[in-house]
Amino acid sequence: MKWIWFCAVFCLMANPVGGQEKASAVSSAESAKAVDPMKLRAHYVQALNMVKFGMDEEAISELKKCLEIDPNFAEAHFELGKSYCRTGRLDEGVSEFKKVLEIKPQYEGVHYELGLVYYDKDMVEEGLSLCKEYLKDRPQDGKMHSLAGVLFIKKKAVPEAISEFKEQIELGHHPELGYVNLGMALAMKESWDEAITAYKKALELNDRNPRAHYQLAVAYEKKGLKEEAQKEQAIYRELTGK
Repeated sequence: MKWIWFCAVFCLMANPVGGQEKASAVSSAESAKAVDPMKLRAHYVQALNMVKFGMDEEAISELKKCLEIDPNFAEAHFELGKSYCRTGRLDEGVSEFKKVLEIKPQYEGVHYELGLVYYDKDMVEEGLSLCKEYLKDRPQDGKMHSLAGVLFIKKKAVPEAISEFKEQIELGHHPELGYVNLGMALAMKESWDEAITAYKKALELNDRNPRAHYQLAVAYEKKGLKEEAQKEQAIYRELTGK
């Protein structure tokens, strides 16, 4: 009996009831104390103000201070990624955007920003894979269809690009830009009549779009319509001062 009692007491002393839960609670409390929300917010707001004035290096410094306080602050990782990209540090930008996806997979805007970096780095397949996965759940996002379109253009996958730009237009995401991009995709396969129609639709939405006038001039030139081409070139020069 004494041996049984001794074993029972020893077990209680070695592993008291609620010991693990208590240790976990203490650890959580200490972790919460480590994050000063007021200080975190102050550095974050300061960083955003720096960005407004084009002071990305200073913004980067403030955002790093945010992450010293809270390494899982997704907003700081996102803004840090954008600042890195604006200062030409694309690899660091990719790293920060991926951290955002680890912390908050549905974070607004991060897929698009990461896709743009993939475009700039000629990582076309990675960009297209990102767009495909994103659009599975959010097929109504015209912005991502637009990004997928320009990635397909870079890949020279013209039919796929045309499909994406048509989706962009149908969804109403900057249709003026969508029509110009659609026209350029059609021009890649020398469908000049269709390209001209697309450029004209862009100009119906904004008749002062220099890019649309320029591309329309090119299409007219290819069709042998020299007078129309010269007219569009003149409008382009007037709009751009070139």
